[in-house]
Amino acid sequence: MPCIPVKIYYPGRGFPSLSVTGHHCALRCKHCNARYLQHMIPILSPEALIEFAKRNEGKIKGFLLSGGSTPEGKVPLRRFVGAVRWIVENTSLLVNIHTGIIDDEDIEYLEEMSPHHISFDVIGSTETIREVLGIPRTREDYFHALDLLEDSSLHYSPHIIAGLHFGKVLGEYAIVDKLKNLRRYHSLVLLTLIPTKGTPMENVSVDREAVVEFFEYALENIPPEKVVLGCMRPRNFHDLENLCLSYSCRGMVLPSLRTIKKMREIGIPVETRDTCCVF
Repeated sequence: MPCIPVKIYYPGRGFPSLSVTGHHCALRCKHCNARYLQHMIPILSPEALIEFAKRNEGKIKGFLLSGGSTPEGKVPLRRFVGAVRWIVENTSLLVNIHTGIIDDEDIEYLEEMSPHHISFDVIGSTETIREVLGIPRTREDYFHALDLLEDSSLHYSPHIIAGLHFGKVLGEYAIVDKLKNLRRYHSLVLLTLIPTKGTPMENVSVDREAVVEFFEYALENIPPEKVVLGCMRPRNFHDLENLCLSYSCRGMVLPSLRTIKKMREIGIPVETRDTCCVF
C-alpha cells in the first residue's frame, strides 16, 4: 500500500454551496428536477455575493458558486464576474465555479472572473443530453467545452456522473477516452447517480455492476493521483470506496466509517480537508 496520504474531504459547513438562481431552474433535468437547489444558499446578486464573502471570511474556507440552469444548459454567472474577481483578489476564500455547458463566448468572461477552480460536468452521450437534460446539444459540444478549458488559463476538474442515463452507463467511457488526451485538468471527479425523491428518476435502479466496471476502466486509464471519488454517490456503494483504495486514488469525499477503519488497519495515512474535493 502507498505511503502517500489519501485526501479525505468533509466540505460540510466550511464550504457551502451557493445558488445564483435561488431555487429556480429552467431545465429541471430528470435526475435533479431542481431538488438539489433546495439545499443551497440563495445569492441572487453580485452585491449579495460580496456581502456573503465579507461576512463569512474567517468562518469558512470557501464556497461553490452554482445554481439552476438557463434553457440553454448554462448557469447564469456572467453578471458575477466582478464580484468573484473581487473576492479572489481581496479575501482568503476559495471559489469553485460550477458552470453548466461552456461555449466559445463563455471562456473570455470566465477567465476575466478568474475563480480558483471550475467544476465542469461532462456528458458523453448525445442521447443522455437530450433525454435527461432536455437540451438540443451533443456529446461533441461537451467535448469542445473540455478543449476550451484545456486551452484556457483556468484551473478545472471534469466531473462524470456514472449512470446518469436512467441508471445505465452510456457515454461515460467516451469521456475517459477523451480525457486521456488532455493534460491540464487538475482532477477527475467520479460521481454516481443518486435516484432522488421528487424527480422522474426517484425509482430508477442504478446498474451497480456497470458502474463498478466503468470506475475500474477510469482508474486503469487516468493517473490515480488525478482521480477523486466525489460526494454524489449512493452511500451503500462501498465497492467504489474500496476501488479508490486499491488504485491509490488522490482522495474521496465523505468516506464511510468502514473505509476509514480499513485505512487505519492497513496503515494508509490520511490528510483531512474541509473544502470541496477539487482543492
